[in-house]
Amino acid sequence: MIGRILILILGCAMVSCAEPKYLTNSNGGGDGRGKVEDSGLRWPHSGHTIWLQWEVRPTESEFGSFLLKIGRPNAADQSPVVQEIEGDVAVVLWMPSMGHGSSPVRVEKVDIGTYRATRVFFTMPGDWEIRIQRKSDGNIIEQAILPIRI
Repeated sequence: MIGRILILILGCAMVSCAEPKYLTNSNGGGDGRGKVEDSGLRWPHSGHTIWLQWEVRPTESEFGSFLLKIGRPNAADQSPVVQEIEGDVAVVLWMPSMGHGSSPVRVEKVDIGTYRATRVFFTMPGDWEIRIQRKSDGNIIEQAILPIRI
């Protein structure tokens, strides 16, 4: 009986020490780059879909970056069809349980409906949110939230 309990405890410990999802390469390569992921995000008012693609995944000591593609899903294969949007795009990293965020993320437009977020850094482990906002004159028009565990 004690042996079974020890095996159960060891099994739980091994599962709980899994590598965080955001550090796992989606393409299986070692360069930290990922494929375009259907993040399931949608801005509620405009209906735009938001896809995320890691370029460099953040680590405990290094900043990361990702691309955002904003538009609609292709009817044939659901791949991103990027579209021009009105307003500015902002990204905020927020830790709800602690009531604070991380250092400011820089966002730059790189093409139609495509934005690069740099200086992505999570200051501590725990539950975080990647808040993707559409703004006009500095005011948030709409926001989509991607929860992630670090």
